Amino acid sequence: MVGLGCVYIAYEYNSKSNTFLNGSIYGTTWSINSADYISDHHHSEIKNILNSIDYVASNYKEDSEVSIINAKSINTEIELSPDLIYLIRIADEVAIKTKNSYDITLGKISAMNGFSPTFGKELSIDMLDQSKYILQGNTLIKKIDFWFDMSSIAKGFAVQKLHEYLIDNNLTNHLIDIGGEIIVNGLNGDDAWVIGIQDPTSALEAPIYTITNSSINFLAMATSGEYRNFKYQDGKRVTHTINPSTNNSIVNTLDSVTVVSLSSSTLADAYATALNVMGLDEGLNFADNNNLAVLFIARTDEGTKLIKSQKWYDLGL
Repeated sequence: MVGLGCVYIAYEYNSKSNTFLNGSIYGTTWSINSADYISDHHHSEIKNILNSIDYVASNYKEDSEVSIINAKSINTEIELSPDLIYLIRIADEVAIKTKNSYDITLGKISAMNGFSPTFGKELSIDMLDQSKYILQGNTLIKKIDFWFDMSSIAKGFAVQKLHEYLIDNNLTNHLIDIGGEIIVNGLNGDDAWVIGIQDPTSALEAPIYTITNSSINFLAMATSGEYRNFKYQDGKRVTHTINPSTNNSIVNTLDSVTVVSLSSSTLADAYATALNVMGLDEGLNFADNNNLAVLFIARTDEGTKLIKSQKWYDLGL
């Protein structure tokens, strides 16, 4: 899982005498800034949570649950862990609502484009227009030969799991960041937490927009963008985000899409990718019709433009 670095934390506003933990995971970095003291025991449990999700959802570990499923033959019954069942059900929900602008079964295309490993396998794409899998209870059956790719949802899920762990242990004032997927909860001492959304046109990690949770106790934020995670193949720009309707890299005027949720960083993560696939016009219409708080950063003839959904205004972000 590759972190986009689309969101910049305004540390200069959040640098108090807090507990600060950080490390590397999922091909990116993670950090927790807590106004409550986090003991060594909790630090160890936090790392266990991160590692357990890595072994569920990583496309970079050949022995992860997702990679093992990807290697299975079609029509094989596969028993899933509770975490993976949850991720697939959330992904299915977002796919249905967005009319398949979101798809976690494009892992082969991602690997063929060089954004995740192939593990030495020769890959081909099955273009059959049919259901790719059946999920019944805790059992999944692959109907065609596809690969899961959870990179657009797993970081948001990991942030959510860390938040739930901290809340369960009465550690209620924190900012959690995994590769730009963020949850803030409670206060930073006597102040609100401050988050900055990175300027896609700046080589520096300078924010183009900042928000706080001054009037909201809990806030989850996720950003999807192409301005860093791309490459050129045969003179053609290839991005890590794939349009499920074409199986090609997305092509639109968006630099990034940021979704704010008052309930779930998992959903925010998935919707950010789906709206990035949709593009500005369709994405803004979907956000307004589905009460989503979204900030689009788009390239125009006049330069960079920030476009907000109605819910973004309603929340006073």
